[in-house]
Amino acid sequence: MVLPKSSNPVTNYEETLIYLYNLERFGIKLDLSNITAILNRLGNPHLRFPSIHIAGTNGKGSVAAVLHSILCESGYKAGLYTSPHLVNFRERIRVGQELIEEDFIFDFVLQLKDEIDKNGYTFFEVTTAMAFEYFASQKVDVAVVETGLGGRLDATNMITPLISVITNVGKEHTKQLGDSIPQIAFEKAGIIKKGIPTITAVNQPEALEVIRSVCTKRNSELLQVQEGTSYTVLDSSIYGSKFSFSSNSSSYENLELNLAGEHQLLNATTCLISIQKLKELDWKVEEQAIRDGLKKVNWRARLEVFEKKPLVILDVAHNPAGTKTLIHALNQLFPERRIIFVFGVMEDKDYPLMLKEICAKAKFIVLTKPDYKRAAEPESLKEVVGQAGIPYQILPQVKEAYPFALDKAKWEDIICITGSHFTVGEFLTWFDPHLKV
Repeated sequence: MVLPKSSNPVTNYEETLIYLYNLERFGIKLDLSNITAILNRLGNPHLRFPSIHIAGTNGKGSVAAVLHSILCESGYKAGLYTSPHLVNFRERIRVGQELIEEDFIFDFVLQLKDEIDKNGYTFFEVTTAMAFEYFASQKVDVAVVETGLGGRLDATNMITPLISVITNVGKEHTKQLGDSIPQIAFEKAGIIKKGIPTITAVNQPEALEVIRSVCTKRNSELLQVQEGTSYTVLDSSIYGSKFSFSSNSSSYENLELNLAGEHQLLNATTCLISIQKLKELDWKVEEQAIRDGLKKVNWRARLEVFEKKPLVILDVAHNPAGTKTLIHALNQLFPERRIIFVFGVMEDKDYPLMLKEICAKAKFIVLTKPDYKRAAEPESLKEVVGQAGIPYQILPQVKEAYPFALDKAKWEDIICITGSHFTVGEFLTWFDPHLKV
């Protein structure tokens, strides 16, 4: 669709990114009227490709990445839309292993800028519309789409997917989604569509009851991952896991997953159930594609090993549930080890609870602050750490915090950088010499 050019255009890709990030001033709008208007303007590109929709408090990005990897290994031209990115905005939108082109982003914003300005479209609304337009223009066979926040009123909730996936439900974004598990479950269940199968790994009775109720009302078949399936861990390390999987309709021996932590095995199981359902819908996915997809998936900063001596681990756990999962995984992988943490977090997170989890495993904590407007001041974090009696150091810049931790660590020590996508992303910007920005 050809759109008129803006009367006050951005002139290059760098200016386009600045413009997009400035749209964050419009905040978060849990309302579908804006995204409906943009997509109508574009000729409804989201109707031109099949999709898979994924919601959840944690794990939805990993599930999206694994499903995308399996579909790519099956020979499909598969799109992937996730958020947030770690370093490069283009990470959010990809087809196969290729990130969205800078020229497409520039042209898209250039054409829509006047309309965006006039209507106050948000950063996420514009980015979601961009992803849908890109997938349509690339003629993808299928797109794997991760929700941004919640589900019911999330901008991604314009698609009618092949399947809907809800990973889990925890307390986060309570101002927008509600302060109880049933309320948050209801928002996540908003992605459930009439007659479309739903897969979930949710197992809290109060959350599962909400999801079951919505599925019943919308005539959606519900597949609960923990029912009729099992997996056996054969080997586990910081570099990934080997496991066997069985369900009512299939079984696989000696699968290799390129993601560490037992929580990722539940995510992988969720993907395997999802693939089974896709196969029932006549999508062709061979066993070898499943094996290769699990083995080759690349999803950064999820218990990622950055250096080996000393061992440096990156993880984007950014809420209490994610931090609890991280510490559980570290306890399983390194039961006798105390760890040096570099921790920076957003001020709207429940960081006292996050730090409480971390203090139980910490040898030392370096409190820092990523260069982002919502980041919490390290001075606000020290009280929690001090009360726990854990030694700490405040270094407000990530580029100072990591070298300090590295200098403090012995060869046998472990350093874990965590607390936020922004903390880990800023670390990677400074210290990964192979990073392509």
